[in-house]
Amino acid sequence: MPLQRFRDFEEARRALWIERDDPQLVSRIRSLWTFARRLAPGGAPRGIRRFRSPEEAGRERDEWIEIRARKLREMRRAD
Repeated sequence: MPLQRFRDFEEARRALWIERDDPQLVSRIRSLWTFARRLAPGGAPRGIRRFRSPEEAGRERDEWIEIRARKLREMRRAD
């Protein structure tokens, strides 16, 4: 990756922006997703679920977050 120098923060911020019709957009998004998967593998359960209340949905979400956090801690201890 080439080194870039900026005169101020605004110039650096503009350098990060990419237009939606830029041909590099798809590859940059794919790269970001790949990095995120390596950083924190796993994710939310897939599919659609029905709940009787928002509280029930919140409890399920808290459960899978706890399971994922536990798995990440175990993976990092193993390294």
